[in-house]
Amino acid sequence: MSEAVELLSQYLGIDTTNPPGREDRGVEFLARILDREGIAYRTYEPRPGRASLRAEIPGSGERPPLILLNHIDVAPADPAEWSFDPFGGEVKDGFVHGRGALDMKGQGIMELMAVLNLKRQGLKPNRDLVFLAVADEEMGGAWGAKWLLEHHPEDFKAGLVLNEGGYVVKGLLPDRPVAMISAAEKGICWLKLTRTGPPGHGSLPHGDNALEKLTQALARLMAQDDPLTVTPIVAEYFRRLGRSWSFLGPYLEDGRPETLVNIISQSGLTALPQVSALLKNTHSLTVMKSGDKSNVIPSRAEAHLDVRLLPGRRAEDEIAHLRERLGDQGIAIEPLAVTESTQSIWDGGDFPTLADLMQKAFPEALVAPSLVFGASDSRFFRHQGVPSYGLCPVLIDMADVKMVHGLDEKISVENVEQGAQYFADLVQALCRT
Repeated sequence: MSEAVELLSQYLGIDTTNPPGREDRGVEFLARILDREGIAYRTYEPRPGRASLRAEIPGSGERPPLILLNHIDVAPADPAEWSFDPFGGEVKDGFVHGRGALDMKGQGIMELMAVLNLKRQGLKPNRDLVFLAVADEEMGGAWGAKWLLEHHPEDFKAGLVLNEGGYVVKGLLPDRPVAMISAAEKGICWLKLTRTGPPGHGSLPHGDNALEKLTQALARLMAQDDPLTVTPIVAEYFRRLGRSWSFLGPYLEDGRPETLVNIISQSGLTALPQVSALLKNTHSLTVMKSGDKSNVIPSRAEAHLDVRLLPGRRAEDEIAHLRERLGDQGIAIEPLAVTESTQSIWDGGDFPTLADLMQKAFPEALVAPSLVFGASDSRFFRHQGVPSYGLCPVLIDMADVKMVHGLDEKISVENVEQGAQYFADLVQALCRT
């Protein structure tokens, strides 16, 4: 068993489910490894158990620091729903099994191995190399990356951040995998909608039922689809995919957003959530609360919407637009969480180096910059002006993506070992004197 596989097996055996987190357990595990290797580190614990770790190999200062970012916490996993122990870390049939294998303890170990490799070779990088394992990513980063940058900004100055956000996916194209390197992510706009009205007896409908009014408004909202919008990064993404999707030929010829929208609409690809989310703002109804008795008309109804915004779309404009679509001025809209969409350049800087090494690791793949539908800790660094990219050198089928936050999460031994080598090569390329 390789060192990377063995370490990942042990790491997956540590339950850092968020909530509650208990990332201090993961920090203790990582700290023991760093102690053995003689690598200096610092820990941070804004609340009991909510710990993060920063390790560093000092460089010459020729270039600003490189941060290898990963998160310690994992999404919940109900053992009753899994076919194996989600916190067993079992290595079997060529896979390492457990919650966090793909999201993202697996990549955390790959990054750690790159740091250990550099230290063992006794090389002095041209920049500080920072390994940063943080808490609370799964719940928004309030006690992790966000807190660290707000309270210890001097420790996290950087010229480049590498994080989660892209896999090498089979099944999207007919002839080759797609290696996605995320250079942008959509903005978050979580909203609470509240409607009030007079209570009453269930046997006497009075026409101003808060729950009925809210559900009617939500039905109006969800019945209307957002128009497809081609942002620059999505335009580039489809330009590259057009090399394998012949039906995109007209778009490759004229490069017009309208042409791409027409092709995507007519092809039926908008039926794929992974495609439609690239081209429009999305709205998911996630929570509804009202009433507590079958024969009482409730005086209040509440719903939550998870809205994700394309780059360039402001939350206040989206809220005003949603208010019109709801068609009920009696509904109060309260933002629960709002973050702007973020992006880094993909036509310069360090992106070509990332792409070239990904191409060498997966010569059969098509490498493309991508837009992340959700949010990652990269956004906190991008807000500080630091170029941040998401990449995970792991080859998986499209169907396997459902394991992230889903059931029976696992990663192949081959992926772990190849990914560790990719990060070792990448660190060498980015830190070479």
